[in-house]
Amino acid sequence: MTAALLPYWHIARLTLLRLMAYRMRFVTGIATYAIFVGGQFFIWKAIFAARGEGAEIGGLGLVQLTTYLAVGYIARSAYFTNLDGEIAAKFQNGDVALDLLKPISPLGQWLALACGECAFRVLFFALPMACVLVPVFGVQPPTGDGAWQFPLLFVLAFLINHELNVAAGIACFFLEEVSALTSLKRNLIMLLSGLMVPLHFLPDAIAAAVSWLPFALISYWPVLAWVGGLGTNGHPGFAQVAALGLGWLLALHLGNRWLWVRARNRLEVQGG
Repeated sequence: MTAALLPYWHIARLTLLRLMAYRMRFVTGIATYAIFVGGQFFIWKAIFAARGEGAEIGGLGLVQLTTYLAVGYIARSAYFTNLDGEIAAKFQNGDVALDLLKPISPLGQWLALACGECAFRVLFFALPMACVLVPVFGVQPPTGDGAWQFPLLFVLAFLINHELNVAAGIACFFLEEVSALTSLKRNLIMLLSGLMVPLHFLPDAIAAAVSWLPFALISYWPVLAWVGGLGTNGHPGFAQVAALGLGWLLALHLGNRWLWVRARNRLEVQGG
């Protein structure tokens, strides 16, 4: 590891160690996510029962749809962070001034924080949740190429979600109060990422529009890869989805760098 990356490694490591001190609060999170998946499972089970044995909706049977929902929530538990709120809090209490004094990039520091939290969540949240949801709901293993497609798209999902968090956090430098904005962002991600319902279940015009937004790359496309849906039933293949993800990642990152330069030049600290 080069000397330039060493500070970011230590930031990620310290974040992991800090979160390990509060492991019990994630146990309640496992129960919460299990309730979410269970509620949706029984709703869809009733819908499929009304359609008759062997019914499919949007090319997915009940087992596949249950797998889609469970894997989506497990993945979300791994990459979700409160970084946008943390950045906003730093601005409001004046701690952002200390970040500016450090001889490292604030954008790099925030990415290291997100990586440390993601590592913790994978080990102490997503994996224990998988141990609960997989046997209870009969979650299937990856189908076909999903075994290697899903991990790659998961990394893209984490990075795109991070860039959206950074954008919402930096917005505090201009708006001062962003609680409504961050709440809107999270609700949009829940709906437009395909976490609550596969996007191709929506009306065709809406599905065609939202499936190319960055939100869809956070949950819909990675989980669709898990159930073997890429390149089938009119869905684009892995290469197209990966190209779309890399394009959005680059656009969001460059946008955040530009936004940060503007925010830094007009910074007015409220506290400290």
